[in-house]
Amino acid sequence: MFNIGLVDSLRIRVKLDKIKILDNRLISDYIQYYPDINILDEEVRKAPPYVRIINGITYRFYVKAFIDASKMAHEYLVLQLSAKMLKQRYFEGITKNNIDFIIKDINALQIFEIKKSVLLDGLVSDIDICLNQLIDLNSYKIALTLIQQYPKESKKPLLHFINKSNNKGSNLGIDFNKREKATNSLPYCKIYHKGFELLSKSITFYKSYLEPLKSSFLDNLVRYEFTIKAYKHKEYLCNKGFKADFKTLNDLLNVNPKELTKIAKSGLKHYIEEHKNTRQNKETSPTDIMIKYYIENLINLGFPTDKLLGFTYNINDASSRSRTKTKAKKLIDEMTSVNNNLKQQLKRSDKAKHFLKNLGFE
Repeated sequence: MFNIGLVDSLRIRVKLDKIKILDNRLISDYIQYYPDINILDEEVRKAPPYVRIINGITYRFYVKAFIDASKMAHEYLVLQLSAKMLKQRYFEGITKNNIDFIIKDINALQIFEIKKSVLLDGLVSDIDICLNQLIDLNSYKIALTLIQQYPKESKKPLLHFINKSNNKGSNLGIDFNKREKATNSLPYCKIYHKGFELLSKSITFYKSYLEPLKSSFLDNLVRYEFTIKAYKHKEYLCNKGFKADFKTLNDLLNVNPKELTKIAKSGLKHYIEEHKNTRQNKETSPTDIMIKYYIENLINLGFPTDKLLGFTYNINDASSRSRTKTKAKKLIDEMTSVNNNLKQQLKRSDKAKHFLKNLGFE
């Protein structure tokens, strides 16, 4: 469940005539009722979406007509599937090994009856792929700070930092773009503290199906999500070399989780600069570069070990570069052995870098 792409949620549509309707309110036309005759609306409308929240799990179904290539209209039932429907198996994500549990859960509502084969043939969109990681809170905060340091200049307005603690729940993270405004080249991604979310916004679900979880797990659980919007987005990903040519739920559930991981990790590269070390034409004096004051302050700013040594790549001569790197390592070791706080800060910085690397950010 850690550092591997999991299907967290998706939208799926299946032909209405393939489903057995048990509650006609799902498909019946209706006339809106108003208690005041002066605002009476006699317009006949289609049934509104069926929405029901049970123990923190949202069930949402509605009927919608779609036009095919021949300009013929076909009615479909649209369903929102979520890993929460797996209840105690939530952290598995939606897979071909547990999809039967979701089908059973949906059919138990007695709104309609759907067969497994019909659901597997349904067309998928708005797919959320998630990656879970464990990281301590201080290291996580450093990781978020590093992201703030390296946004692409034109993408800065699309980064929305989450730092809230109110009656709607507590969390800490970053939204990249907005779900409703996402495009193929500017996909919606999100990093947030899943442990905080479970204990606030999703507390009903947590208490119903997951409690108790160890504090060492909840306090350190952070999630990254990447959304594949629709067909054109999948086509875009395929053109970039990813195996995203899945149309049906069956196609999606047969994708290797490693491939889902690669797809998800492609998201942050649209928003964050990749910083590569470059050499200068003139060699900079190693003595001037390795000033203890600057190294200490860089550690406090959240720079990991390899970033502290990055200056050595500005030294053209190979032997001088090797000697300087060795001296720098020794200096860092001496500083962190004397100053325990500095040592802990460097350790957290290295964890933060590892966390970001797992999300595709070098």
